[in-house]
Amino acid sequence: MTDQELDDAIAIAIGRPRNLGKPELLALRARLQAERAPDDPSLGKLGDALVELASRTPGDLAELLAWSEDRARWLAAVRGPAHPETIIAWGELAATADLECAWGAAIRAWEAIVASPIDLDHEDPAVHAHVSLALRGLGARCLATGQLAEARRWFARDVALRERMHPRSDPQLAISFGNLAGALERLGEPGEALAMRRRERDVLIATGASRGQLDAVDWHIAALAAP
Repeated sequence: MTDQELDDAIAIAIGRPRNLGKPELLALRARLQAERAPDDPSLGKLGDALVELASRTPGDLAELLAWSEDRARWLAAVRGPAHPETIIAWGELAATADLECAWGAAIRAWEAIVASPIDLDHEDPAVHAHVSLALRGLGARCLATGQLAEARRWFARDVALRERMHPRSDPQLAISFGNLAGALERLGEPGEALAMRRRERDVLIATGASRGQLDAVDWHIAALAAP
């Protein structure tokens, strides 16, 4: 099978309504796995097509997550774990899993991102954003399950990353400060939490936040500063 024949076959399968082209894509995948090397780009194309097909069918969440994870793992093996395409694939999986509360898949994706040997001094800002979201996701899950020290660790890493990403004030930096402050409050560290809340407030003011946003932070500051 030539590359053009493959592209045509994928287009025909994808063009069928709903997921009726799935058997054709699976047959193509089995054929190419037998005929070509594991890192052949054709398998990447088929992975993308299977993810697209699964995303069209409401109720097929498990299949969408499975194909999305398969695509991310293939990219990690072929392009490398720190390649932007790999990080983006993990990030897309994490976003879908997080939205659907599929925590196992979300955590695997977040952990893959934060474990990647990414050069944050030279990497694309889009990759930085995926790393930040992964750190926040892990922190939030730890917070939800009572792993407060771990939550603090993930949120602190996110703050450090966001400060590098935004040497000037940015609303995302305020979110990072707020997340870390929340973990510190639950850990019973009022002094450190107060410092984070004040930094959060400073960023909110600098970025033109609403009165309601400021009032919410001021409530925390008043509570933490009370004798």
